[in-house]
Amino acid sequence: MNNKMIIIYLLFSCSIVLTQNIRYLDEVFDQVSKTEDVVYGNSPDLPFIFLFEWNTFDSDLDMDIYEPAGDTLSSRPAIVFIHTGAFFSGHNELDDVVDLSIAAAKRGYVSFNINYRLGLNILSTYSGERAVYRGMQDASAAIRHIREHHQDYNVDPNNIFIWGSSAGSFIGLHLAYSQDDERPESTYGTNSDPDLGCIDCEGNNYQHDSKPKALISCWGAIGDLDWIDEQDNIPTLMFHGDLDPIVPFNSGFPFTIDIALPIVYGSNSIHNRLDELNIENQLYVGEGELHEYWGAVNGNWLGGPNENYNQIISTSFNFLYNQLDLSQNGDLNEDGYINILDVIALVNLIINNGYNQLSDINSDGVINVLDIVLIVDIIFDN
Repeated sequence: MNNKMIIIYLLFSCSIVLTQNIRYLDEVFDQVSKTEDVVYGNSPDLPFIFLFEWNTFDSDLDMDIYEPAGDTLSSRPAIVFIHTGAFFSGHNELDDVVDLSIAAAKRGYVSFNINYRLGLNILSTYSGERAVYRGMQDASAAIRHIREHHQDYNVDPNNIFIWGSSAGSFIGLHLAYSQDDERPESTYGTNSDPDLGCIDCEGNNYQHDSKPKALISCWGAIGDLDWIDEQDNIPTLMFHGDLDPIVPFNSGFPFTIDIALPIVYGSNSIHNRLDELNIENQLYVGEGELHEYWGAVNGNWLGGPNENYNQIISTSFNFLYNQLDLSQNGDLNEDGYINILDVIALVNLIINNGYNQLSDINSDGVINVLDIVLIVDIIFDN
């Protein structure tokens, strides 16, 4: 029997189903497990009244972790979700970040939905800059905690992403593109207010890189475009309504008329800056749309998510999928699994006299039935 006949026999004998969801793109898990209130750090926090910054108290920083139930992979990509709330309200149980965390976990990610320190006097530039900086420090602490304990969480420390909404996007953008020598003067404090310290100096003492591998920003902004440098090569996907009255699409004051807060630069300005530096980015403009245009008001669904939400999560998971390095011998479709779909892909390569390195399982320079047998062995061994 020649090679082609053996291949045809294998295909028919396996009763192959040609359609299957792809991990990290589609929902491949039905159930999600949630671990609540995991502490990732401890930092000086402000009481509810935000007028003064000298009266802090130490407070735990916590997060909820969402995982695909029954998952057997030991090294999974992670997404840190950061909620909205204008730095004076909000929490990690808001509707949108909870639904995003579940959607990610059902696709095979580990979701870390964090709380961060709040405290903003909306009539003070000084307070506004410090509020963003504290949030940035907390996101840094979360990522460093995850990298320190990645084996406990079954997470790949090289595949950690940030996904923020509004204030959460401010945090993600500033963490991705700011360095310690670019700290606003306000973060050094006054005679009465404390110096907030370096970006990685709060929350915990773990010594790890705090930058995400890539970033998703929903209606966010940054304080200074010059903070984005060539070495800040962090791929970024942005969504923003061009009529957003809360966070400017181009540049301006938050809340449109709040001249007491600093001018910020929205997604369109960031997109142009990233293009100028040849840093990978995509901007999706919600034409005629306002703030949180996926159907939420301050993170809470107003009648449920709308059609924009479905488009945003589909685009976002496609973007993240393209940032993953899933290459392993035998995983021809690079979906994180070696299964019958890879056998099909290998068969097609052999029939069409094709070749790629992932298909040459025994590394002998050719692909043939022996490689099919080895893939089948890998599948059964798993």
